[in-house]
Amino acid sequence: MTQYGSREIMDVVLKDPVTLEPKVYLESLTTSTFEFQGSTVYARGGKGHPKRIGWDSEKDVTLNMEDALISKDSLGVLTGSEFKKGTKVVHKKEVVTVKEVNTLTLEKEPVTSKPSFLYRTTDGTSIGEKLVSATPVTQEITLTGLAVGEKVIADYYYEAPETTQSMTVASDVFPGTYLLEGTTMWRNENGVDVEAKYTVPKLKVLPGFSIGMASTGDPQPFTFTCEVLKDTQSTAMVIIDLLEE
Repeated sequence: MTQYGSREIMDVVLKDPVTLEPKVYLESLTTSTFEFQGSTVYARGGKGHPKRIGWDSEKDVTLNMEDALISKDSLGVLTGSEFKKGTKVVHKKEVVTVKEVNTLTLEKEPVTSKPSFLYRTTDGTSIGEKLVSATPVTQEITLTGLAVGEKVIADYYYEAPETTQSMTVASDVFPGTYLLEGTTMWRNENGVDVEAKYTVPKLKVLPGFSIGMASTGDPQPFTFTCEVLKDTQSTAMVIIDLLEE
């Protein structure tokens, strides 16, 4: 009887289950684990009330995937949304050092549809005296009472270019259901690697996930938690093919 060891990650593609069009390739996974669970109930009877007959039911299969990297496509799968290109008004906090008396030059042109604020600051973080501009807030600002070398916090909004890509995580949009096709390697006792193909006809991506941000330690991975559903056309939940010659 041939036996195998599994010590290689799985490359995954999630596809539209109807059209088979690829939606995202997950090829930087660090772990991918299938967990199989079920329930068993027993008929008991006799001295000591032992178990006599068992019935299995409620089979559950969960797939946990941890990705070292995130892409716009994979974030779209996790949220059920997608990135779209277009101009966008975004916030900017800028610390400006005064180079000319009573004059500030900002990096961007502030929009007039949102308020702008100017404050004196000593370290670029603390908010000091609020300054009132002598003219409407534009990229070139004229103020009074500013000396060369002083620092000013400019808090304003500007219009990002058309190449900006934005995603909205909406309260009424959730992840979808996909066909999963995965490829990994199993090694037999002769030291030969055999390609193993995993197919999950219906994979429901669960809506819970986290995006970690930290200044120390290892980079934060992204976790996909998925529930395996029964195939519409059969009883299949997970199919494993070993391409052994």
